[in-house]
Amino acid sequence: MEKVSPQKAQEGIADQGSVDFTQISSIPSNVEITEPEKLSKIKIKIDGISDALSLDSDRQNFHHNILTITKENLLSSSTNNNLIKQIAIIFLKPAPFIQSDHPQIKAQVEKIIKPTDTDEQKARKIINWVYRNIEKKPVLSVPNTLEVLKNKVGDCNEHSVLTVALLRAAGIPAQMEAGLVYLHGRFYWHAWNVFYLGKWITADAVFNQIPADVTHIRLVRGDNGEQLNLMGVMGKIKLEVLEQTK
Repeated sequence: MEKVSPQKAQEGIADQGSVDFTQISSIPSNVEITEPEKLSKIKIKIDGISDALSLDSDRQNFHHNILTITKENLLSSSTNNNLIKQIAIIFLKPAPFIQSDHPQIKAQVEKIIKPTDTDEQKARKIINWVYRNIEKKPVLSVPNTLEVLKNKVGDCNEHSVLTVALLRAAGIPAQMEAGLVYLHGRFYWHAWNVFYLGKWITADAVFNQIPADVTHIRLVRGDNGEQLNLMGVMGKIKLEVLEQTK
């Protein structure tokens, strides 16, 4: 899988309207994390969080302020839980700013994937296409799938909203997630995706990762409105990396 340069990746991490905001609002790490994409598990102590956040589910386990993130195994991604499958189907539908049923989105998906591709192959092709074709540059606007497809520029929010629409148009349930990710000794505010492949699998089109590396700390899952819950904890969260496992 192609690696993005640190400079290019940082351009894709959400900017909130000022040149230095990403650095000012980021959280310093107590230790250096080398090659985060090679980690299978990480354990982090988190203070200053809100009850509105979503830390405990899927690959994340949160107990007594200790968050453990375990990288998903795609080879064991099937489940027989019908309730989970029924819930996942909901995330095939279009939503405000996620026009997955629009002819332009459907046409783009047909150019990226083949009808004979497996769902995993479809997801990998879509993530890679977004990674290669969307310029990583901050955009001061509410992310809109059609606008991103047209302009082909944006930060992590634009990458995430376009990815979720393309995945849904390809018949793969998908959602957006937001939280923090490690880069250059600090944790930055960031957005990425999850898609359903028997269970929820993380994906990051800014870094071209499936699954996303374990330094992706999910704090919220849902549409752009859910990300408003992050505003109450910015500047309050403290992190301490306790363990790294390869």
